[in-house]
Amino acid sequence: MATVKAMCGICAAKETLTVSNTAWDKFNDREGLVQELFPDLSLHDREVVMGARNGYGYYCAPCWDKIFPSDDEE
Repeated sequence: MATVKAMCGICAAKETLTVSNTAWDKFNDREGLVQELFPDLSLHDREVVMGARNGYGYYCAPCWDKIFPSDDEE
């Protein structure tokens, strides 16, 4: 298993996940899409995986909701 970590670009909150080594290696080598390689992860956890690989562009759930409010909140 691989431990992946991402830090929110706004509040610096840190998120950590444990994922399959094989899927993580394939994702890093750009051999598949996050939803294909990690089908059992939630949308939020997939964002953590992408943020861990990219090193930027990750926002924790509270910050995401502030940046992109749902239609109900506008």
